[in-house]
Amino acid sequence: MEYTKEIKVVYFRRIGAYGTENGKLMRSFKQWVKAEKLFKGSIILGIALDNPRNVPNANCRYDVCLIINKENLKNNCINQRTLTAVKYAVFKIPHTEIAINEFYQKMKQIICEKQLKVLNKPIIERYKQELVSLGYCEILIPIE
Repeated sequence: MEYTKEIKVVYFRRIGAYGTENGKLMRSFKQWVKAEKLFKGSIILGIALDNPRNVPNANCRYDVCLIINKENLKNNCINQRTLTAVKYAVFKIPHTEIAINEFYQKMKQIICEKQLKVLNKPIIERYKQELVSLGYCEILIPIE
């Protein structure tokens, strides 16, 4: 379990069906992060903002975010926002497309097994550079 404070992020957003295009957005975002010289020690978040069961695929929003402390960016035209403080159940998993997809497929079962009371907030994929370099990432499920 982890309780996050408010988090300031910069982000790229994509609207459309979730899938391979989100991976392209992530690669593009990482290029921007490196160009800004913000990659070392970075924490990147992937946030699916909409549930495709409730929102048409064409309208699903996906944000790729970088947690920042820096006020002055070279490119100050990038989107910025603050994520609210939330308590999360944190799951460390292998940083592979297969492992991430398997986690999402088993998520309902995991939630039931762990008896989690899930909030109606987005689930976050967290990519801490130090963990990714070891082959892992994290899935954060918002809970009461």
